[in-house]
Amino acid sequence: MAYEVIHTAPQTSDFTALSDHQDHTPGTFFGGKPVLHLHCTNAKLQMTQLELANNSDFAALSDCSNGWKEAAEITGMEFWITSRYLILWSNTRSIGIQIPYPTISLHAEDGVAVLLQLTLSDPNTTADEDLQVITPRLVPHTAGLNGDIPPPIAHSDAYMTGEATAVSPQQRLYNAISACQELNPDPNLDGDDDEDGMGFDETAPGATGWITSENMADFVDEDGNFGMPEGATMIGGEEDGVDGEAGVPQNGLGPGAGTTRTAAERDSTDGAEDEGKWQRTG
Repeated sequence: MAYEVIHTAPQTSDFTALSDHQDHTPGTFFGGKPVLHLHCTNAKLQMTQLELANNSDFAALSDCSNGWKEAAEITGMEFWITSRYLILWSNTRSIGIQIPYPTISLHAEDGVAVLLQLTLSDPNTTADEDLQVITPRLVPHTAGLNGDIPPPIAHSDAYMTGEATAVSPQQRLYNAISACQELNPDPNLDGDDDEDGMGFDETAPGATGWITSENMADFVDEDGNFGMPEGATMIGGEEDGVDGEAGVPQNGLGPGAGTTRTAAERDSTDGAEDEGKWQRTG
């Protein structure tokens, strides 16, 4: 789902503060409260009227008080940037949009705002030219930021000595979204799988290149002779073959690989008796 419409206003108690999360080991890594990275109040949401006309859920955030201009500016907004979702809440309309981070295909600083590109269609089943995309601009209020100073800044020498450059509201908003996006990577798309639409199964016999008891029959015939299956490639080389000039096998295993010998053949080939083997170094 690209997003979810919510009708209950988020509360600070619904989340774990970022500073508390960093200072204490969580009691559980599953099912705990989301971590609140940043809370923006008195914020604005800017979208084109065409986007609002084509998306009733986002249009519901606006009271249309600024008329039907080309661009709509929705005031009275709150932005909650949490470890699981980005929440856009309208205090005026008492309705909100809860956005999973994979829906955010792009975000960037854009003047005093942060521009989002939200992909509302499923990229796995929708052609690129048919994707539904909207680009809201999130404008944080200078005095409406509630959250911890980003750790790289708060722990820097410049910050401790009072020499740090002030971080703008849009920079803090951008940094918080970036941090949470890293916690919620995009799921694998179909294009990342093989042609049959199945992922690589490392547990399949022979899938990792090793010859085991489970796939031995693929490499040894009824007489016990070793041979590579059709289409298989030796480790360290391309297909089985011999270099035309040097006469060196190109399979990376060297001459004699896979050859079986009896004890008598081994001794005659080695040219040494058992009691003298300890003297050999190679």
